[in-house]
Amino acid sequence: MTKIAEDYNADLKEHLARKPGEILESVAGQYGLSLFATIRHLPAEMWKVVPGAEALNILADVASWGDVTTIIHTEDVIFEFKGPFPEGKSGRGYYNLIGSGTPEMSGHLSMQNCQHVVFLERPFMGRPSAAIIFFNARGAAMFKIFVGRDEARELKRDQLERFEQWKNRK
Repeated sequence: MTKIAEDYNADLKEHLARKPGEILESVAGQYGLSLFATIRHLPAEMWKVVPGAEALNILADVASWGDVTTIIHTEDVIFEFKGPFPEGKSGRGYYNLIGSGTPEMSGHLSMQNCQHVVFLERPFMGRPSAAIIFFNARGAAMFKIFVGRDEARELKRDQLERFEQWKNRK
């Protein structure tokens, strides 16, 4: 790695150590990196990468967690859905979500494109947050699932425990 690249990486690591709660997509844009590469500059205790091959198993488990927040964040929109993540089944090259709740979420996920799943715990807007982020080969987030919050706006303990189980799997 060149001295310039080392300085650049050190600057980003220092930036994220000082401000870990910033909107990571904005930081990625400032540094010209993918979201995946940017997350890897956060302090190591905040994140863990697992292979994308685990994605369907993770989604099947999350479908039993209850209300979570699912986010799709593109350059032009941040779309949030609060409610249970639906069960799904594979067919015709997609993981097809079977909406069955109120509110209902449905859709078709091209999970064969999922290369990595990141379990991310960091402060956001002054509060702890825990997210599962599904990444494609370009390092872009396909979507994110956040551990839900209770009436006191605290992370739901039961969901956080299951999140930690996945994060700490060997």
